Amino acid sequence: EHFRTSVMSELGGMAKAMVITASRQGAVKYRKALEDYITKKGYTDIHALVAFSGKVKLPGDDETEYTEPSMNGFAEDRLTKEFDKDDYNVLLVANKYQTGFDQPKLCAMYVLKKLKGVTAVQTLSRLNRICPPFEKKTFVLDFVNSYEDIKAAFAPYFTTTQLSNSVTP
Repeated sequence: EHFRTSVMSELGGMAKAMVITASRQGAVKYRKALEDYITKKGYTDIHALVAFSGKVKLPGDDETEYTEPSMNGFAEDRLTKEFDKDDYNVLLVANKYQTGFDQPKLCAMYVLKKLKGVTAVQTLSRLNRICPPFEKKTFVLDFVNSYEDIKAAFAPYFTTTQLSNSVTP
């Protein structure tokens, strides 16, 4: 809901979000839950992709095997190109695409796993790409890391780290 009401309209309606999950199983579960929620609400403007390596089985279901291509409906090597299209606006990841991923339309990040050191810096830095001609606003909702955790992660790289609008649950 936050993405729909507060982020989606950014960049002329082209804004995208990334959900950082704690595990491959988490990525599968969140994708399934998100799809169920979208269907229940009747939304037609949110479409998600999932990114994780290998094959995943969920506890209590030894028969179903999930893969990124089977859940997304296309080959793994097409994900970045597909996510760039207007068709998709949410990417749920398990380690994959937390570093080296350049998507200028990425405006929001929802963090569901502990981030430390350079991984925290690299992950959150996925949001710092410019997207001309827009003045891009970014948003991070972190359910796991504290203000101090993130400040400590950035400290070796910046003389001053300032996080604004910190909110606790």
